[in-house]
Amino acid sequence: MGNAKLTKNKRTFSWINPEAEVRKTEKNGKGLFAKTNIKKGEKVAIFGGYIMTLKEFFKLPPDVMHYASQIDEEMVMGIKKMSELEDSCFFNHSCDPNLGYRGQIFLVAMRNIRKNEELCFDYGMDLHPSKTRNPKDVKRFDKLECQCGSKRCRKIVTEYDWELPELQKKYDGYFQWFVQEKINKLKNKK
Repeated sequence: MGNAKLTKNKRTFSWINPEAEVRKTEKNGKGLFAKTNIKKGEKVAIFGGYIMTLKEFFKLPPDVMHYASQIDEEMVMGIKKMSELEDSCFFNHSCDPNLGYRGQIFLVAMRNIRKNEELCFDYGMDLHPSKTRNPKDVKRFDKLECQCGSKRCRKIVTEYDWELPELQKKYDGYFQWFVQEKINKLKNKK
């Protein structure tokens, strides 16, 4: 969890590079920012949390659902209550991100990142439709309205964005592991 102090009662799920810090943002409340320059390929975060099926996940309070990462078509990893919220939960979305996945739990710099730059990844890197989701479930994975403001903004981020050829090319090797594996299998069929 970076350089944050731990208390006896606080469970630490994740690690944040000590060269990152939480700051206020104009649009999202809080976000993580680079305190110094970060080199391409450098680890920025290692995510952790409870591993839950989507069925378990959809029983959580809606405010907690925002702080989970999909790690499989039917599994997520995240917190179960707001008191477990850590600095690692403040990565905001960008359609022009500077971070991407390495495997299931690592976020790495996709390019050199300058001091004071917000650290963001594209939520489309880990969103994927579920085969078993009940339509009555909270639609956390369906679509998210984007407010990133980048020139490449898609306006809406969906669980099907991983299928877009331009994103597959742009994020090759930086998707969540299970999504990258699915893309690789599709490429091999062509």
